[in-house]
Amino acid sequence: DDTLNVYANYNMAAGQVCDGLEVDLHWADGREESVEYQLNAAEKEVLLQKMDAYCLEQTGQTLADYSAQRMAEDMEPPAQPVM
Repeated sequence: DDTLNVYANYNMAAGQVCDGLEVDLHWADGREESVEYQLNAAEKEVLLQKMDAYCLEQTGQTLADYSAQRMAEDMEPPAQPVM
């Protein structure tokens, strides 16, 4: 009943995997612990390939294209309400 969650982050502006993984440990007895794992260059490259493949599968776009689209959407001014 113990669980382990691992989170990898991607810097859209830089187009690269962030330097560390966040690892959250949850034990069945209620204890929790968070640690960070520092990635080396080879691990970051493997994660980037996995992230790109997953993004392509889920969105039909490469990670770079999807990131560019999301950043462009974030820069758009909010739509004005119609009365």
